[in-house]
Amino acid sequence: MENMELYKVVLLLGSNLPLGNLSPEQIIEEADKEIVDALLPDYLVVESLEEAVFTTDIISTQPCGEFEETRNEKGEAVPTPDFMNQVLCCITDKAPEEVLSQTQRIEKLFGRMRTYKEKNGIFQNRTLDIDILKAFKHGGADKTADKGEDKTTVWTEIEMNTPKLIIPHPQIKTRPFVSVLLNKLKI
Repeated sequence: MENMELYKVVLLLGSNLPLGNLSPEQIIEEADKEIVDALLPDYLVVESLEEAVFTTDIISTQPCGEFEETRNEKGEAVPTPDFMNQVLCCITDKAPEEVLSQTQRIEKLFGRMRTYKEKNGIFQNRTLDIDILKAFKHGGADKTADKGEDKTTVWTEIEMNTPKLIIPHPQIKTRPFVSVLLNKLKI
């Protein structure tokens, strides 16, 4: 287990549609539990869960970008509902590609329907969206000179650009609320 790769992933969760009796805020709270179950290694020894998982408050934000037209029961156009958003940071033994696979599985679990990927800059309302904002790879720890004890854990930021995954997420800078949430993280 000592040679296992560890990563720290920073995820953005968003929801603007209810699912059954769950409000968008409740969807995010339940998704947090699913993410921790899927990503947090069973063998990871920490003094408290907060050392391995950190979540920001859930905040309400206006939609960023252009969304599909939303209609009520009478067929009348209505404004796109605001989003509930949160950032979750988690230590995992899963590489970013596997994190993407797990987060897409969790999105489906909460009713996410991907009928198409964003077309012509038009977004869809959603029960749950999980974006990988940033990822870091564990690079060991510095040792104190006198006792040889771990002093600081070193995390190296990952940059990748594949057809399936771009890290850091390309829309970090176009969503003003993301900076607010990222500033609350302990990374």
